[in-house]
Amino acid sequence: MDIQRIRNLTTEVLHTKMADVYEDLEYITGERGLMTHMLPNINRAVRPWLQEQITDPRFWIEELDESHTGDFPLRQMTAAESKAALERYMQLPNPLAQLGTAKTNS
Repeated sequence: MDIQRIRNLTTEVLHTKMADVYEDLEYITGERGLMTHMLPNINRAVRPWLQEQITDPRFWIEELDESHTGDFPLRQMTAAESKAALERYMQLPNPLAQLGTAKTNS
């Protein structure tokens, strides 16, 4: 996988286009149909697996680094790894839960 695309996930800084984040998280987890509001939490849920797969500290420096280029052999999660990540995802707070409880000033 392209290193800049991986850095989207490891640094949470956009190095490429947003569509790459959707594609790469879907590829990694094997889950299709991710929606915008799901991306931060699914990325958090995938992070422990990414940390096991990618040990080079340069991938984890949380800043834009356009000089970090090339390819890295990042495989797709196994079914068990994907299940574990999705279980972590389900434990995270729902980002839409607050929307229904917001009060308006009239």
